[in-house]
Amino acid sequence: MRPSSPPARLYALGTALPENASSQHTVMRFMTAAACESFGEEGERAVPFIERLYSSSGIERRHSVLKDYSQANSADFEFFPPSGDLEPFPSTARRMEVFELKAPPLAEAAARAALARSGFTAQEVTHLVFATCTGFFAPGPDLKLIDDLGLRADVSRTQIGFMGCYAGFNAMKLAAAFIGADPGAVALVVSVELCSLHFQKRLRPEFLVANSLFADGAAAAVFAAPGARPGGLADLAATHGRIAPDSRDQMSWRIGDTGFEMSLDRRVPGTIRAHAPAFVAELSARAGLAREDLRRWAPHPGGRRIVSALCEALSLDDDSTRSARGVLADCGNMSSATIFFVLEREFARGETGPLAALGFGPGLTMEGALFLPPR
Repeated sequence: MRPSSPPARLYALGTALPENASSQHTVMRFMTAAACESFGEEGERAVPFIERLYSSSGIERRHSVLKDYSQANSADFEFFPPSGDLEPFPSTARRMEVFELKAPPLAEAAARAALARSGFTAQEVTHLVFATCTGFFAPGPDLKLIDDLGLRADVSRTQIGFMGCYAGFNAMKLAAAFIGADPGAVALVVSVELCSLHFQKRLRPEFLVANSLFADGAAAAVFAAPGARPGGLADLAATHGRIAPDSRDQMSWRIGDTGFEMSLDRRVPGTIRAHAPAFVAELSARAGLAREDLRRWAPHPGGRRIVSALCEALSLDDDSTRSARGVLADCGNMSSATIFFVLEREFARGETGPLAALGFGPGLTMEGALFLPPR
């Protein structure tokens, strides 16, 4: 049975990418050169492993606020030192300086696109929910966005940080809660991630895997009560979150001296495969639906193996995850912003029926959002 009155409608989405785009092969060339120059024979022995990671990643292109990943000559580097071993390797403080400079314009571009498509003006926004896991400063990017967009000075602000790939789900959940408490609320959700600032050149496998996946991007979404404006993309009918048992050490995100350190364990796909079916059944039940009612899928493409594990667990064909695989191929993993890119593509397909969005992050945390066609 469908819920009688979904608390929030998604009216529009907007996305933005940095102008610096590199093929996965080009980024691999940068990474193998850094490994060899930094670690000599040990780095050379790691090259076949790095090449396998990049060739099997499912990624064709990634975007970054840094030009360096596309440069064939270290003398042309702008962020990293002009030396083959990249020493002195940039500090966390230096990376945060770049985040403070580059993140706000990208967030603004995504937010402007979402507002323009939504039918709401900046002055009508009552709540700003800002998600980012790749940089921090205060007064923060949310305050900068208020000035740049012309939002009201009394807009309610919430910042969600360091949750990783599922932070966008919590941002949507919070927006729905605001609208459920106040039907006149208009919530602007914004996510910006500059993952490429946090490249780690150590030869630990978990860092090499992370280096092969993550990229930069920003996204925004506008939520309000159903009927607040004509049209809209979908009603957010249910959200759900659960921590998978015995999985705390499978994915982590910590602040180091040379940026934020992402660790991904090879057990993650198996954990998703084991626990996704029960989680999806719980999510669909929250919307008054059976698992069999779910026809469309928008999983967060954390990596090719994660998408494949989800397909195996839920018996999905390749077409069911076309949008997710397309975002992975064209953009890589942009942490919390990625799910909005997938939703944008999935809604553009013009199909109808319930849509399940799924994400996974440190914890190992499973998050879901179930959308229904507007009525």
